[in-house]
Amino acid sequence: MALGDITGSGHLHTIELLASATGTNSPPSGAAAGIDVSTIITVGRPQKCSFLLASTAGSATMTVTVRLFGYHPATSSWHPLGTGTGAAKGILNAGAAIDEGPVADKIRHAEPLDLPVHFSRLYLEITAIGGTATAVTAYLTWTDRD
Repeated sequence: MALGDITGSGHLHTIELLASATGTNSPPSGAAAGIDVSTIITVGRPQKCSFLLASTAGSATMTVTVRLFGYHPATSSWHPLGTGTGAAKGILNAGAAIDEGPVADKIRHAEPLDLPVHFSRLYLEITAIGGTATAVTAYLTWTDRD
């Protein structure tokens, strides 16, 4: 699977947001960053989906902190999605780092995400990553049925 590719099995579909990232990245810049949400719309119009994050490499005490942004063409700007204030605005996992558990040396995280199709693009920022050679991949997954 490659960044922006959609895979599916039956009515379950998944798009890759971030591929084996090993370091922090900057917030989005310009209207072309991230993935194009119109690719998601070609396979249903998900009002609800799940954000998934998994480590693909690493050891020691691994952690990652991520912020999700949506680009809205009417405002010509990126908006951090989710709750929080100030520097924590848009940080997933209720503003906390995502860590290993319950299996050592594996990061696994899932959380609901509402209304991704209200934006034209989505972008995932890694604000912090720790551990030894930690790499993470992130996805959105949804069903084309209610």
